[in-house]
Amino acid sequence: MRRNYATFKPKLMRTFERHRLAAETASHRAQHKNEALAKELKEAQDFALNEKATLERKIRTLQDENQSLREDVDDVQGQLSDHERQYKYQIQELETVRSSLQQTLSELQNDLEEVRNTLQATQERLTERESDVAALETENLRLKAEGSDPEALAILKRELSEQVAHMRSLETTNREQSAELRRLRKIGKNVEVVQEEKRSLESQLQLMKDLESELGSLQIQKQILEDERKTWTSLLEVDGQPAEFDSPEAVVRTLVQERIEKASLVDQLGSVEPQLVEKDEIIKSLESDRANLKKEIEKLRTAAPAAGGAMDSRVKARLERQRALAVKEVEYLREQLKTFDTEEVTMNADESRFDEQKSQQIAQLESLVDEYRVELQKAHEELSKRESSTQDESQARGTKRPLSPAESDAESERLAVMVRKNRTLQDALSKSEQKKELLRRELEAAKSHLNSLQAQSRTRILELRDNPTAEAENLKMSTIRTLKAENRDLLAQLQGGHGNVKVVPVSALESMKLELQEMERTVAEKEKRMRRLKEIWTAKSSEFREAVASVLGYKLDFLPNGRVRVTSMFHLSSAYRHGDHASADSRGPGSMGNGEENSIIFDGENGTMKISGGPNSLFALEIKHLIKFWVEERKDIPCFLAAMTLDFYDKTTRAMRV
Repeated sequence: MRRNYATFKPKLMRTFERHRLAAETASHRAQHKNEALAKELKEAQDFALNEKATLERKIRTLQDENQSLREDVDDVQGQLSDHERQYKYQIQELETVRSSLQQTLSELQNDLEEVRNTLQATQERLTERESDVAALETENLRLKAEGSDPEALAILKRELSEQVAHMRSLETTNREQSAELRRLRKIGKNVEVVQEEKRSLESQLQLMKDLESELGSLQIQKQILEDERKTWTSLLEVDGQPAEFDSPEAVVRTLVQERIEKASLVDQLGSVEPQLVEKDEIIKSLESDRANLKKEIEKLRTAAPAAGGAMDSRVKARLERQRALAVKEVEYLREQLKTFDTEEVTMNADESRFDEQKSQQIAQLESLVDEYRVELQKAHEELSKRESSTQDESQARGTKRPLSPAESDAESERLAVMVRKNRTLQDALSKSEQKKELLRRELEAAKSHLNSLQAQSRTRILELRDNPTAEAENLKMSTIRTLKAENRDLLAQLQGGHGNVKVVPVSALESMKLELQEMERTVAEKEKRMRRLKEIWTAKSSEFREAVASVLGYKLDFLPNGRVRVTSMFHLSSAYRHGDHASADSRGPGSMGNGEENSIIFDGENGTMKISGGPNSLFALEIKHLIKFWVEERKDIPCFLAAMTLDFYDKTTRAMRV
């Protein structure tokens, strides 16, 4: 037995020493890790506080800017409402003016029609009187020729004087009617100006109607938004109680906050699960150590009667130390498991996901540890009884003093406090990160809203300085102003009583100048258009001629009166065709070399064909047989031109080379 005890003694000592060193290393590692986590947590808290302060400042700045922009929008809406009221008032005034002008126009038209009818009747009566005067003059001459009756002459003179007086009165009436007609014509021009103003007022009225329709659509959109807001409010109400969210923005903010919290809880759960696995491994290793210790205790029980007193005391001391270490580690692990259980229950309280099976397994392991502890206590008591029968010996020199149970409990309590503090700081850090993420998203939303508001405020409608619409509007306004001035001057001239003085107001002269400038501008535009059309026609006709020359072999020249000159591109002069001995004319392929041309003029209007140089020219004699065969007999001009092209091609040197 003593030999067995001596054999197992080094193994037990090594096992105890290994467990002691592992426990001390784990304790130091946990302490360093705790200190590092505390330092990181403090830095993270400081960073989160600084970031939070910065974000709060930015949010306040953005809120102030948003408030200022909302105030600007309210001001603009107030201005729009003021403009709308002004436009409505102007529309009413314009409607009144339009109705009065329409009534005045109808009255003036009626007066003009009456004056025209009166003038026409006066002219008819004047014509009748003139015919009567002519008849009376004829009768007077006849009577003078027949005799000189004094009574008849007196009657004739009296009638003639009456007719002359009547004619003078008619002439006076005619002049008055002519003046009235001129005045009414001027009034008619003024009526045209009034009609133009009426059309402009109608266009403004149409614009205001468009604005009213747009306002109606905006009111409809506002009503739709109000209905949506009521729907949101009704959905957010619970059991008739007022909703805790006052806007969809608050609902979205709460939803984002819940998502962030869920993501952080998932991350925490992912970090806790590896720790649980690690603790399970530690428990398994403790179970294996417990089994080994059981075996060693059994061996020691069998070898205990033969063991010496000194060896028993040393074994007892080491067993006591091992027991203390095991108790300390078990307490530490229990505290950690309790902390994990509390955290898991807290995180999964809403979802009821607490793992009952894992809790039962941990409880079983704790019961096994308690049994192990009881067995160690029994072994300690047995060793104490046996130690009382042997003499006491001092501990070997160099052996460290084992930890007492009080020190072990204090160390376990300290580690548990540090673990709880670490968990609390981790929870605070997680909440700070959630708040930081929520503030960051709110900041991004505020920035995007601010950018959209700035983009809307920077939107401008640009137009060219000399656009056609502005030019037409300026021309219309200048014409209206000139006509108004002319009308005012003419009315002043008529009311001043200077109707006999033949003068022209300056405004009328300016109106004529404006009309003249408008006519000059119109003529210049038409000339420019004609010039551009001529240039385009020249370019297109040149392209057409080149295309016809390259495809059909004929050069076309368009002449007046629908005539076309056709010149073959394959017909060469006699000098070029027969050699260099004859003097070639420098006028090109359209010349026969002796001043004659090889062209044909077709007259489309008369349906005739004329050969250059006449019917007795060299070119006419050269194509006479083709004219007779294709034109006179077949009546086919296209075939005649094709046959002439083939004939000329056969006579060229190019055909000879081929």
